[in-house]
Amino acid sequence: MSELKKDAARAALSFLKPNQIIGLGAGATIGHLVDLIYQEVSFKDSMSFVTPSLQTAKLLQSRSLTCLDYSELSEIDYHFDGCDQVDDDLNALKSGAGIHTDEKICATMAKKFIILVDKDKSVPVLNTTFPLCVELLPNALTFVTSTIESLFSKYQVRLSIRANGETNAPVISANGNFLLDVYFDTLPELGALNATIKSLPGVLDHSLFYQIASKVIIATPDGIKILAAER
Repeated sequence: MSELKKDAARAALSFLKPNQIIGLGAGATIGHLVDLIYQEVSFKDSMSFVTPSLQTAKLLQSRSLTCLDYSELSEIDYHFDGCDQVDDDLNALKSGAGIHTDEKICATMAKKFIILVDKDKSVPVLNTTFPLCVELLPNALTFVTSTIESLFSKYQVRLSIRANGETNAPVISANGNFLLDVYFDTLPELGALNATIKSLPGVLDHSLFYQIASKVIIATPDGIKILAAER
């Protein structure tokens, strides 16, 4: 599967041009993309990069690639990222790393947001394999938890605070907040889920990237497949 991740990363190179500002998420596929840029892009020194991922930032720095602070920018050219799962309408779940709030900022400020995946992460419609991860203020935990349980009770919703496996203490996000994993037996309609969770006081954002991606690059054993948004 690692080779498919690398194939997806290589397909992203065709979008790169001199002097661009490129956003990068986290994960193995993005790691391959950084390495490929370093090894194969002749104009890499003219480019700048932003990332919400400490791991990706360290990799960029180790390759002597210019890394900017995206908080000082209002627009970037492209943002590339992987995901846990993406559907045929280009909606994606990015629950694993817990940095989705900042990843969504970069994705939304990009002229084009492109998701890079191998075939196993591409599905016709999103399902309940992965939770919806909600970043929320610690003081809002009881309110947000009880409200989600009430609003989505018919979907057999289950919630758990993401905890450190060794200490069982809550995982604290880079923004100083809690991460609440929300599991459903049946996934609610995505538009309503997106709007409802984001509207709750105390919620920063959630890990459903609803109608944000411009394209999805899917690496398969038979080659590269690209889906483009019709909206």
